[in-house]
Amino acid sequence: MSTSGSGAPVSIPSNPSIASVPDVGVADYLVQSPEVRARFERIRARDVILEVRELGKTFRTNQGEVTALRGVNLQVRRREFVCVIGPSGCGKSTLIRMLAGLENHTAGEVLVDGKPVNGPGRDRGMVFQGYTLFPWLTVKQNVMFGPLATLGKSEAARAAMLWLELIGMARFADAYPNQLSGGMKQRVAIARALVNQPRILLMDEPFGALDAQTRARMQSHLLDIWRNVDITILFITHDLDEAIFLADRVLVLKANPGEVQEIIEVPVPRPRSAAQFTSAEFLATRRRLDMLIHPPAAAAATTAAEDEAVKPHLIRLTDVADNVE
Repeated sequence: MSTSGSGAPVSIPSNPSIASVPDVGVADYLVQSPEVRARFERIRARDVILEVRELGKTFRTNQGEVTALRGVNLQVRRREFVCVIGPSGCGKSTLIRMLAGLENHTAGEVLVDGKPVNGPGRDRGMVFQGYTLFPWLTVKQNVMFGPLATLGKSEAARAAMLWLELIGMARFADAYPNQLSGGMKQRVAIARALVNQPRILLMDEPFGALDAQTRARMQSHLLDIWRNVDITILFITHDLDEAIFLADRVLVLKANPGEVQEIIEVPVPRPRSAAQFTSAEFLATRRRLDMLIHPPAAAAATTAAEDEAVKPHLIRLTDVADNVE
């Protein structure tokens, strides 16, 4: 399914023979192999777990009202992996905070299993970009923190160790956060969110602060967890490659105000691997995302403005004869 910037449906050909036709006037990213089409048919047969209807958010400032999000519509089905991308200021983090119940919306509604979201709940777990572990608690105690409210200490400890085993952190159970790397901290944060057995895991750029190698490992690790746990994931990112690598579908927002531009079904087969980064399906999807987020005209105008701002301040501090080019 795809939508226009106003949220209205856009007709996309669904002819099963498209994949075998080389040129039917449809962009490459819309062409799906029989295997991928069959997978999306199975996804569409599942129950809707998260529904967003005409969601909006307006902030009141000293300069007047600012609309951060407007008319966002989305249905996410059980065990689906959806990524949300968009330019800076499009309201990605505002959207996920409203889905988590951490921030109120000013228009529309959010439903989980058909019930309105009016605040935080155990049916939704949240992982943030920053490291949010309690520094005075051990790894095991951090993961136990949520279950202690409803379970006894021994049961909470047992549940924590089960999740630490799953994420490969059991041998660090007695370590403190300051003894862990960034990737390890985020693995513990994921376990802490999942130990409460939420229906939906909401992730706000959780790997954004990690180095490239650690980020790649965490992406693969998250897919392993997702494959083995009954969880639906909504993942905010600004990284186009990360969105394509992880997601079943990618929700693309535009800025000022934040509105849905398009919802793309990723045509890259599963299971995903690093080798697919150079596949035709991956590259076609990346081109489409890049075009939506960085339209040629807007990109050219931005580059020209930046060049104009920088050039007057460039002063040569080397000998003119000493040219490196």
